[in-house]
Amino acid sequence: MIQIYLVQHGIALTGEEDPQRPLSGLGRDQLETVAKHLRAKKIRVSKIAHSGKLRALQSAEIMAHILDIKKVTAFPGMNPKDDVEAFIEKMDEDGVMYVGHLPHLEQVVSKLICGSTLKSVIQFQNAAVACLQLNDRQAQLVWYLPPSLC
Repeated sequence: MIQIYLVQHGIALTGEEDPQRPLSGLGRDQLETVAKHLRAKKIRVSKIAHSGKLRALQSAEIMAHILDIKKVTAFPGMNPKDDVEAFIEKMDEDGVMYVGHLPHLEQVVSKLICGSTLKSVIQFQNAAVACLQLNDRQAQLVWYLPPSLC
């Protein structure tokens, strides 16, 4: 049995403001608040993986800095429309935080809990963290932390 953390990247600038869509000031602030809450609760993260998109990378770096995580890497299969089942097959390490995008994250949770990406289980918010406990590619939602609760 392993525990993972799924994080939707922080609020980003619009494509019109910046085509690369970096984090906004509010997005950075919310991520810092959530990360500080996780640190205060002594949540143990072994490493952080992100999609490779700028907003996910920046979100992962903020989490890593505050949680004192040394290993932050791009992880294939985490983009908004990537194959959910292929991604789930690769999730085999305990304590990993995955920073990604919608609708992918919500579909991953639905597939792990209900066995289908078509059933809605969770509605992510920017900078929110969902903790899941996995056992044989099935999961239970342990907790969900949006920025508004920190």
